Amino acid sequence: MQRSKRYPNLNIRSKNELAKHISGRSFSTQKALNLINDVIENFDHYWSDSKSSEPEEQKWVRSAAGTPLSVLLDRIDNKVLRPHDKMLPGFIFGGISGRNHIQAAHSLLGRRKKRMLLGLDITRFFEQISKRRVYEFFRYKCLCTKRIALLLAIFCCVPEGKKGSGQKNEMLARGFSTSPRLAVWTNLDTFLRLKWKTGHLLKGYDPKVAIFVDDIGISASRLDVNKMEQFESSVKNLLLNFDKNQKLPVNKEKTKKQAFSDGVEHLGLHLGRNKVTMGNKTRLKRKQVARQLTKTSGQEKRLLKKQNRSYYQYQKQIERINNQ
Repeated sequence: MQRSKRYPNLNIRSKNELAKHISGRSFSTQKALNLINDVIENFDHYWSDSKSSEPEEQKWVRSAAGTPLSVLLDRIDNKVLRPHDKMLPGFIFGGISGRNHIQAAHSLLGRRKKRMLLGLDITRFFEQISKRRVYEFFRYKCLCTKRIALLLAIFCCVPEGKKGSGQKNEMLARGFSTSPRLAVWTNLDTFLRLKWKTGHLLKGYDPKVAIFVDDIGISASRLDVNKMEQFESSVKNLLLNFDKNQKLPVNKEKTKKQAFSDGVEHLGLHLGRNKVTMGNKTRLKRKQVARQLTKTSGQEKRLLKKQNRSYYQYQKQIERINNQ
């Protein structure tokens, strides 16, 4: 079977091999195997719907916190998926170690003036990724056996909608530790095509692409409105139709086309000429915390000081990336 070199060569053939992959110095292969068998037996009892779910948006966040499933997912994420982060192209930032949203926003600045941003948000991204899609990634991209590919897909996916609602469709579980990486890997071909098409259609306009989980940012210089609208239509069509088995519809309400000079923000950061800065919401919250510090005492003041330190560290992180 031919395999693309852009995907991890996992080639896991049995439960024992999977156990070896997720074992470690203080976590023996036998202990890993016992964990796998436990989760197989009790999977449905080890996860629940989180209070942070958004039923009105049909976004159900799943939690396995404090259960053997959580331990297993963390080990799969860290031992099976994470070692291959470096294989992913540089324009993909979300769900990958060593890359963050500040770097994603900064990468859109470009070298030329008069820049414009096209910001797109994929609708219910995790819910678009079926259990079948996850299975095919492990089976055909990573060359695991049918049994192991199915087992990994079972661990990482849950039925659609509210737990217990009787839905039969199964999809990538929003909230599981394995989901951000799997969301990227299962859509890598589409994202690579998007990058290629951007370079092709916007050649000469200094195009930049940054993908952070379900947020897509594309910037270019000296584009007129008509050119940007034509490009937007092409990108949306690609996301929806490039892979007939994996449509990625865009949320129209969250789509934005804006010039940098108009104060555009992306991923919560203001995009300037040569640097990124805190977005308006974060800046406002930081000021509110600073004001409250002068009016409180005791435990509340200690909590506010902790928040204030977090904002200070965040500001330093932004400055470090700007100065790189």
